[in-house]
Amino acid sequence: MASAEEFWPSADSEMAGRIRAFDWASTPLGPIAGWPQSLKTVVDLMLRSPSMMSLVWGAEAIHLHNDSFTDLLREHRHLSLGRSAYETFARTRDVFADDLAAGLAGRSARLIGQRYPVLRNGRLEEAWFDVEYAPVHDDANSIAGVLWTLKETTAQHRAERALRASEERHRLLIESWAQAMWETDAAGVVIADSPSWRAYTGQTLEEWLGYGWLNAIHPDDRAYAALQWREAIATHGLVDAEFRLRAPDGGWRWTNVRAAPVLDAGGRLETWAGMNIDIDARKRAEAALRRSEERYRALFESMDEAYAVVEVLKDAAGAWVDFRFLEVNPAFLEHTAMPWPVGQTATQLLGAPNPRWTELYGQALDTGKPIRVEESEPRLDRIFDLNIFALDQKQNRVAVLFTNITERKRAEAALRESEALRRVALDSGGMGAWTWDTRTNTLRADVAVQRLWGVSTDEQPHAMSLYADLMDPEGAAWLAAVAAKDIAPGEEFHTQLQVASGPTSSRWVELRGRAEHDRPWIINGVSFDITEEKAAATRQKVLVNELQHRARNLLGVITAVADRTVKQGGSVEAFEDRLQALGRAQGLLSKGGSDTVEVGALLRAELAVHADVAAGRVTIAGPGVHLRARQVQNFALAVHELTTNAVKYGALKIETGRLVASWEIVLDKRERRRLALSWVESGVAIEPEKVTRRGYGTELIREALAYALEAEVDYELGADGVRCRIEMPIT
Repeated sequence: MASAEEFWPSADSEMAGRIRAFDWASTPLGPIAGWPQSLKTVVDLMLRSPSMMSLVWGAEAIHLHNDSFTDLLREHRHLSLGRSAYETFARTRDVFADDLAAGLAGRSARLIGQRYPVLRNGRLEEAWFDVEYAPVHDDANSIAGVLWTLKETTAQHRAERALRASEERHRLLIESWAQAMWETDAAGVVIADSPSWRAYTGQTLEEWLGYGWLNAIHPDDRAYAALQWREAIATHGLVDAEFRLRAPDGGWRWTNVRAAPVLDAGGRLETWAGMNIDIDARKRAEAALRRSEERYRALFESMDEAYAVVEVLKDAAGAWVDFRFLEVNPAFLEHTAMPWPVGQTATQLLGAPNPRWTELYGQALDTGKPIRVEESEPRLDRIFDLNIFALDQKQNRVAVLFTNITERKRAEAALRESEALRRVALDSGGMGAWTWDTRTNTLRADVAVQRLWGVSTDEQPHAMSLYADLMDPEGAAWLAAVAAKDIAPGEEFHTQLQVASGPTSSRWVELRGRAEHDRPWIINGVSFDITEEKAAATRQKVLVNELQHRARNLLGVITAVADRTVKQGGSVEAFEDRLQALGRAQGLLSKGGSDTVEVGALLRAELAVHADVAAGRVTIAGPGVHLRARQVQNFALAVHELTTNAVKYGALKIETGRLVASWEIVLDKRERRRLALSWVESGVAIEPEKVTRRGYGTELIREALAYALEAEVDYELGADGVRCRIEMPIT
C-alpha cells in the first residue's frame, strides 16, 4: 500500500496535511491508498487551487475542501473534513441538496449572485456567491461526486444594492420635486421626447423638439430665457432661471428651470440634463405679499396714530441705555413735534430724554409682553398714551403705537382743580346738616337740607319715609339697607343719590354721615347740593370718554386684533381684512357726522364686501337702531367674523346657501332696551364634530363681546350652518 505522501508528493498546504493525518479508516472512503485515481486527481487539483473549492463524494456525501474553503467553515471546520456534507450543512440542507442532486444527475452549472445562508458569528447570515458545480466521475466513468468552485460576492452585491437604492431614492426625490425632466444634445437642441415636459406644458412632441420649447415661454420672458440658455451653452455653465411657462389650460405659471452639462470620461460635453420646478404658488404669494405691504404702507402713512420702530441699545455690561429710531410714520412728527428722527438715537435728538422710555422698551424685549402706559417727555412738554410691544427680540426691535394726550391730561387736571375749588365753596356755605335716628327712622334737618329736598320746614322731626319717597330707586334701596343693618359705633356713611320727585326733582345730593360712638343708632352728618357738579362731571366725562374712545379704543382694538391674530397663527391677509372691517365702521361713523351708526347700515356695508346682497341669498331686516361709537368697533368685528366664516365655510360659500340677518328691540327685567341680533345660515352641509379648531373669530364672538359690550351670545355650529344670537344693551 502506498503512503499518503506518494499520492500528493508536491501538495503543500494545511488541508493537505490534515487529509494525510486524518483517520480515514473510520469513513467510507477508507485509507487514502485505496482511493480511486480520479478522486486523487480531483483532490490534488482542489488542494492546489487558490479558488474556494469543495468536493462531495459518494452516496454518503463525504466532504473534502481546500484551504480557501475553510474560512467559510471556520466555525465548524473541525467537523467538516471527512464528514457527511449533510451534517456540515444541516442548517442549509435544502439549498445544498438541490445543487448536489443536480450534480449527481450529471448536470453542471454556473450561477451568478446566488444567495446562500452562511454560519457566521453563531447565526445564519445572508451571503452571495458566484458558483460553478460539475459532476466528478470515478475510475469506472460513473458519477461519484460533485465539485464546487465558489467566489463570494457579498460585499459587491451589497454595494450594488445600496447604489441601486440610492439611485432610486434620488430618482424619486427628483421626480417628486420637479414637474418636468428632459435632455438635449451637446448643442442644446432637443432631440428626445419628454412626456413630463409635454404634460406640464401641453405641447405636442413636434412642438417640443428642436427649439420649440421656447414657444411655451411667456412672450415677455422668452428673450431672457433664450439668453440664459445661449450663455450656458457657450460657457458649459449651469442654468438656474425663473420665467412663466404655458400651462395645458392656456394660462401661465411660474417655473424654475435648472440644467447642467453631462460630460464623458474625457471631459467632453455629451448632453444637457434639465428639470422644471413649479414655483407658481411662491411667486403668487410674493406678489400678494408685495400688494399687502403696499396696502400696509398706505395705512401706515395715513393713520392718525403715531407709529415708530426702534432698536434698543445696550452698553458693554448688557444694560439697556438708549434707543435708535429705525422707522416712523408721518403722524409721528405731528404727535411729537420732533425733527426727522430715523437713524438717530433718543440722546442725539433730545439730549437727556426721559429714561423711562429705554426702561419700558427693554422691559418689552425682556418679557415679550406688550405694555400699555401713559408717560411724559419733559423735553417735549408732552404726555403720550403708548402701546409698546416687542417686534424682533433677536434684533432688539420694539414697535410703539402712541398718541399725544397732553391736552386731555391738562383738561383732566383742570377738572380736578375745578372740583377742589367747588368743594371749598360747598364746605364754606353750601351744605346742610341732619340727624337720623335709626330706631324711630326719623330725621331732623336744617333749612338748607329741607330746601334741597323741597320739604316743609315745620313739623320736625320728619319720617325718613318722606325723604325715601322723593329719592330715586337706588337711593331708596341704599337707605333701606343702612336702616336694616347692625351699625357699629363710629361707622361712616357716604353716598350720592338723586331727587326723583317733588319740587327739586332731578337734583343730585351727596350724603355724608357717621354713627355716634355712644349712640350708634344716631347718625349725624351733612348733605351737599352737587347737581351742578354732577352735570359738569357728566359733561366732562362724556367729553373725555369720547376722546379716549376715539383714540385709545381704536388703538386697543387694533393691538388686540394684531396680537390675537399672531397667536392664533393667522395670516397677514386675515389681519388686513379685520383692519378693513374696522375702517368701514369708522367710515360709517364719520359719514353721519355723529357718534352713532345704524345697525342695518353696518350689516349691509360688511356683507356687500363679501357677497351680492341683491342676489336674493341674503336677507337683512330690522328696525332703525343706532349703536354708539364705543359699541361699533367690537360689533363690526363680530359681524366681520360671522361674514368671513360664512364665506369660507358656511351659507355664503355655495349658491344654495341662505343667510338671514335680522334684529329687534327687546326689554330686560328692568324694562331697559336691548338689541337682539339673529344670524341664521341654512342650505349648506357642515359636519360640526369635525370642526375642532377654535379661532380668534369664534373667540371674539363668544367672549370678547360679553366682555366689551356686556352682551349675551348664543353661538351654535349646526349641520346646515351657524346660528348666532347676540343680545346687548343699547341707549
